[in-house]
Amino acid sequence: MKQTGLVKRAMCIVLLLFAATMLPAQHAIGTWQSYLSYHTPTRCEQIGSLLYIVANNDLYLYDREDAWVRTLYKSAPLSDTEISFIAAQPAWQTLIIVYTNGNIDLLINEEQVRNLPDYKNKQLTQEKRVNQACFYQEYAYLATASGILVLNLKKQEITNFYPMNEEVRACNVADNQLYACTDAAVYAGRLTDNLLDAAAWQRTDEAVADFLARYQDIPFKADIPEGITPNSPRRNYPYAMNFAGERLLIAGGGHVADRLNRAGTIMSFDDNTWSAFQEEDISEYTHHPYRDINCVVQDPNDPGHHFAASAGEGLYEFRDGRFTNNYSMHNSPLESALPNEATAGSYVRVNGLAYDAQANLWMVSCSAQHAVTVLKSNGEWVSLYYPEITEASNFGRTIFDRRGWLWATSSRIESGGLFCLNANGTVDDSSDDRHRFITRFTNQDGTLLEQLAVYSVAEDKEGAIWIGTNQGPLILNNPTRFFDDNFYCTQPKVPRNDGSGLADFLLAGQVVNAIAVDGANRKWVGTAADGIYLLSADGMETIHHFTPDNSPLPSGSIESIVIHPRTGEVYIGTSQGLVSYQSDAVEAQPAFVKGNVRAYPNPVQADYEGPITITGLVYDSDVKIVDITGQLIYQGTSLGGNFVWNGRNRHGQRVATGIYLVLAADSQGKAGIVTKIMLK
Repeated sequence: MKQTGLVKRAMCIVLLLFAATMLPAQHAIGTWQSYLSYHTPTRCEQIGSLLYIVANNDLYLYDREDAWVRTLYKSAPLSDTEISFIAAQPAWQTLIIVYTNGNIDLLINEEQVRNLPDYKNKQLTQEKRVNQACFYQEYAYLATASGILVLNLKKQEITNFYPMNEEVRACNVADNQLYACTDAAVYAGRLTDNLLDAAAWQRTDEAVADFLARYQDIPFKADIPEGITPNSPRRNYPYAMNFAGERLLIAGGGHVADRLNRAGTIMSFDDNTWSAFQEEDISEYTHHPYRDINCVVQDPNDPGHHFAASAGEGLYEFRDGRFTNNYSMHNSPLESALPNEATAGSYVRVNGLAYDAQANLWMVSCSAQHAVTVLKSNGEWVSLYYPEITEASNFGRTIFDRRGWLWATSSRIESGGLFCLNANGTVDDSSDDRHRFITRFTNQDGTLLEQLAVYSVAEDKEGAIWIGTNQGPLILNNPTRFFDDNFYCTQPKVPRNDGSGLADFLLAGQVVNAIAVDGANRKWVGTAADGIYLLSADGMETIHHFTPDNSPLPSGSIESIVIHPRTGEVYIGTSQGLVSYQSDAVEAQPAFVKGNVRAYPNPVQADYEGPITITGLVYDSDVKIVDITGQLIYQGTSLGGNFVWNGRNRHGQRVATGIYLVLAADSQGKAGIVTKIMLK
């Protein structure tokens, strides 16, 4: 058993070292990856040579003997997220893991997980917090906010719960008695008595302070060596994300109804390595707290040059990840939402950073007379005045569409909406600008949608603008008519298909925080409470609906979504951390190029049952798979630049070993390419 574990660990180390030297690879289609934070440890327990370390409510292992690190997370092999407490019992090779929602895992022999959901499902008025644990024979006694929870580690089950009607700070077993310490007193009950009966508990003479001094929880029972933090994000704050080439940039703060009051956080993921921008000493320079960074962008002409917007302290500038400047109401045209207040400098609310085609940096400000500001590529500032948005608050996401028009969301229900600006390519001359801020949309039925908050915006492959609102997604199929008085949006209706002839609005009543468009023009829609949906290009079909109950999503509250431009990996930012899903669609190529079109895996081994992916295709490629005699085996249309084959013919039968040809042509049939797949 020990030898097997050592071999596994050695293989993990080799694979990790090998992976670190490679560019980001495309994962198997349909697989999930977790990118959780393992910084800032708060608890540590030890079983043998293994240290179990909780950091940012996530868990990782460190082996003192082998200097081996392994991260654990939901579905690999844990059952939940947000760990609040752990306790180790070496005699049973068991780590007790308690989550903030009261769910409990028993991690046995570092790999096997036994989930005990009964405490999570138990109806209690108090919190399900666990303060301390003690052990006696095969039992674990957990001191909780409302009593003592008893686990049987031999049977791997919850045995009992003794309600105390007050918080139990610590417990212990001695002389066949169970002791419970509350703020008021130390109580004792004989293990042979019915401890469900309150009368079975007797108050002792022991002082609370003395009992706590001996038995109160100690978060660190073993020292943690320095330098063993797994390669991971600094914090579980994926509030806003974007790709600069293949570099993932994350801003970890934000501004919703009010500030999130999160520590200033900018992170990047590049070449399989996580790094964080400077945080220390910035407040000393600016004389303001460094917090709530809600957007970060990379200079298109300089990959080491970045700007970050904040929810109150203006604009920050960084070079090579090091802070260089802060632009506020005192040294730039940026304006405060409360200019006449003593705290005006804490209300310079900037968001929505976006570069135009000329490398000018655009930004929007909340409740400002000049709500749109541009920092030109030559360093000059331009302030733009549009009267309809001077009172708009909670400006958030922005995009430039294929015409160069700026779209900006405003998410406060009382003053929210969607702003569009066509500057006609003249940043310095606003006389030819066209602009409009719509706060109440009319849908295709003539219904006025009021109390509308807009949270997200994206342009799809056909040029339609999709917006995420507090009333589900809306589509602007004719965005060029946005400035017309009779402009209306489409509120997608999905037929019920139950014979009634009725239809329902797509995701009606859902708050849509994020929308991303993949290489096949499908929409990834992230909601505030119901996980993430993958919709067909027109939104009429739900291809996937992922929630915490059916996937490794750590939370159903989605904050952001971005898609890797090369691999199609969908990065999903939730309120409890970042995960990704390897989609079957990637961005299409502009043309067929020999050498770029390939299949993987290739050759396909006889025991392989997974998908065979052909990549490097143009948009909507017509794909046929034939055998060497020219007989058609399978056909279909690519998803963006990918086509997936399951190794079976049109009747669902696995094909014989041999060479198969992939014939791909563009949708007009004017260009094509051929590649080969070998099945062993």
